[in-house]
Order: sequence, then structure tokens, then C-alpha cells
Amino acid sequence: MKMNEAIERQIAKAFFIEANTDLKAAKIAYENDIYSRCVSFNQESVEKSFKAGLAVLGIYGLMDHKVSDYFIQEFEGIIDVNTINEVKILIQSVGEDWTKSCYPNWDDPEQPIWIPSKHYNKDDAEKALFVANRIHEIIKDILESKFQLEL
Repeated sequence: MKMNEAIERQIAKAFFIEANTDLKAAKIAYENDIYSRCVSFNQESVEKSFKAGLAVLGIYGLMDHKVSDYFIQEFEGIIDVNTINEVKILIQSVGEDWTKSCYPNWDDPEQPIWIPSKHYNKDDAEKALFVANRIHEIIKDILESKFQLEL
């Protein structure tokens, strides 16, 4: 069931506000040397930014955390190819690091338990901050210029 446009725009704005809040939390975590949380909050911000873009198109309720593919698919033809390519490069630059920033991993009995807070460093956090901030800027520009959403 598709919601009416007014609700879609409200959902998009809500996701964008929450994405912005996650960016602020990421910066606080970074400033306090909590690098795994910084990476995690940045991942959350990127996911919510993409969901804001999708919501304005009437695509909402996605439970999948990897929404970048949906975003790229839906926005090809709506935004210029250079922006799509930039988004792809940004997402590829962080790879699977996004998905393992929250939880310990003990899948390989030959290896010690992987602990995110002991693995991530300042460089990882800075890279995540750059990617999340840039994607947030791109989505903000799209929402404001293409959909006249007031953020």
C-alpha cells in the first residue's frame, strides 16, 4: 500500500532528521575516541539518509540494512550519473566494515573473538565520517532541489 505524498514527505523528513542525529552522535563518539561507535553511527546515518531518499519516492518500510542498492536503482535517471557514481564509490570505500562495527564475531574458532571496539581506529572513524557526511550532503541536495523538501 502506497501512502499519500504528504505522508511520504513527512517520512523522508523524519528519516533525514534521524540521519542527522546519528551524524552528531558519530562526531561525539569520534571526539571521545570511541571509534567503533563512530563507525556504527555513521553507518546508521547513511542507511537513514538513503531511506529518506527512498521514502520521498514512496518506497518505505524496508527492513534491510543495505539500502544503497535500492537507492541507486531507484535514483538512476532521476539524478545525474556523476552523483550516482560518487555514491557507488563512497559505499564501496567502506565495504563490509559497516556491517561489523557493532557486534563481536566468533564464527572462526581458529581466531580470537573479533571485538569492534578493539579493532577500529581513528583512521577508520575519519573515513566513516567523511563517507557519511558526503552521502548526507548528497541526499540533502536531492531532497531539497529535486523534491522541494524543506529540511
